[in-house]
Amino acid sequence: MRLTPFCLLFCCAVPSFAAEPLGATEDEFKMYLHYKLAMADARVQAMKPEARLPAIAKDASYKLKELQQAISHVEAAGDLKGKCEANLKETFGKTELAGKTGRLEIDTSGDYAIAVIQWFNEEQKNLPREAAYAAARAAEACPIATTVKVWAQDKAAPTQRLFQAVVSTASARRINIDKVKDYGETRYLKLFEKVKSVVNGDDLSAEK
Repeated sequence: MRLTPFCLLFCCAVPSFAAEPLGATEDEFKMYLHYKLAMADARVQAMKPEARLPAIAKDASYKLKELQQAISHVEAAGDLKGKCEANLKETFGKTELAGKTGRLEIDTSGDYAIAVIQWFNEEQKNLPREAAYAAARAAEACPIATTVKVWAQDKAAPTQRLFQAVVSTASARRINIDKVKDYGETRYLKLFEKVKSVVNGDDLSAEK
């Protein structure tokens, strides 16, 4: 049997990659980012130092002890953003989208982490499957991310966006890598939100 180029790309077994242990959980990192944003608030800065953490915990409905533990774990873990981005580069350099990715970043500017995955698409029919691979591998590589943002550019015309969507990391973990070729266009695509695709006739001309 002769394998088609598509099958050579997606049907062959691809090894899984274990992410570097990070030393903190998704919930802990989310609590920590919320804490950092709150500490920058003028109203919190106006409080006495010993009153700040209890006030942040109460406002966010956190248990004070759990917030203290999250801060301790995250600060002890070091550069989690850098570790996650290194994991992304390692994983995407050796799996389904190897040689096709652009931006592989972790956005920690808000109160939760977002894994940002960009790739360059050659065949539009492959977009749903590639999106599923991108989300699943990102969730595997960066377990502290709460959301995965994916988008594809046209490899032949790199300024043209073909697909974009977001998915929660919890949903991305439901994607079985070995089943993407069977369910990428149906079951797994339904896990994504805010989907725009040229395959559906969506206009992405304003997206950069």
